[in-house]
Amino acid sequence: EEEEEEEEEEGEAQERLLQHLMVQTGRDLPQCHLERDWDILEELGSGSYGRVVLAQPRDGGAPVVLKLLQKDRTGRWGFLREFCTHLCLRGQVTCLQVLPLAFETPTHFGFAQEHAPAGDLCGLLTPGVGLPESQVKCVAVQVGAALDYLHGHALVHRDVKLDNVLAFDPQCRLVKLGDFGLTRVMGWQVGPTCGSGHAPYAAPELCHLQAAETLSLEPSLDTWAFGVLLFALLTGTFPWGAAVPQDPQFGEFQVWQGHTWQPGGLTCGRGEVPHAWRGLGEAALEMLRRLLRLEPDRRSHAGEVNRYLHRRWR
Repeated sequence: EEEEEEEEEEGEAQERLLQHLMVQTGRDLPQCHLERDWDILEELGSGSYGRVVLAQPRDGGAPVVLKLLQKDRTGRWGFLREFCTHLCLRGQVTCLQVLPLAFETPTHFGFAQEHAPAGDLCGLLTPGVGLPESQVKCVAVQVGAALDYLHGHALVHRDVKLDNVLAFDPQCRLVKLGDFGLTRVMGWQVGPTCGSGHAPYAAPELCHLQAAETLSLEPSLDTWAFGVLLFALLTGTFPWGAAVPQDPQFGEFQVWQGHTWQPGGLTCGRGEVPHAWRGLGEAALEMLRRLLRLEPDRRSHAGEVNRYLHRRWR
């Protein structure tokens, strides 16, 4: 109980800091005309949120990455929260860094961030194969450190996935966790549609939420998604479509974990290593089972992957 109270207090303190930064940033947000002020060199990504481009200031200076959020999709407060969350993480080398440049145009909110030339992990992954073990370990250490840092500052990322880990070289010697648009403080209440962006990454307690139910954000949600990400890097596939009993691969995993998930409780069971997991070494199986505990309070923290680096993962 004391630990829960401490986490709640840390979350409230972090939220106050964010709100203060948001007010200050919003007060001084400059107006900008994109085509007049910038040369767009390359589109790096796009989606329902807007787009990410490599751009060069027309008045000179080095190219930067601009994240442009459509005003009809993202409110001012949501934009300010994402940018100011980035500001809180400045100096943490395993988190993608923003530049002190935020602005609005008639149609978009925007901010500048550092460029990761090798793109995201989706583009580096060989489907059905994964990445070389040495690269997976490099990613594990750096993303684990990023998550431990976030959680130590009472923040939950909520969108850990291959698309949001950005590489600065094809060998993954330097990777960073990015996209803090869904990041919220610990204790924040989320509903069933507010979880990790893609179904394979969402923890079972999130998948089981009913329409009117909410869940208090905890680091264990990120830890689960991190485990799924590492499995994908090692195998080139996802372990399941969604962490629900109807999914055959998740059902097989539940039995192997020694439990079968039921809303409101757990029932015991036994099972062999699931077929999709049999190419992994003993160390990787142990590490992933700890990250992917069905009971949220029993999951290991992300940084514990460091304990397994000296052993083979395949």
